[in-house]
Amino acid sequence: MKVATVLPPRPRNIRIHGRRTSMRLELPFWSALEEIARALEMPVETLCERIADTSHRGNLSSAIRVFVLAWSRKQARKTVRSRMN
Repeated sequence: MKVATVLPPRPRNIRIHGRRTSMRLELPFWSALEEIARALEMPVETLCERIADTSHRGNLSSAIRVFVLAWSRKQARKTVRSRMN
């Protein structure tokens, strides 16, 4: 498995429920978020709104990182299960 070079987080501006907000994400997290949004057939901003709505008023960037990690782990478990059947 190739380990990606992680660059410093970059600020991104998005709208959450019509309000402009800024968040800082590393490129691998931003790319994964875009892939997940495509898989769910929704815009990235809509996915970010849903993440913001379900997080506990914490930092949006952190909530997105946790969401991306949880999504990736769920997909990995599905892959393992499908290979075992």
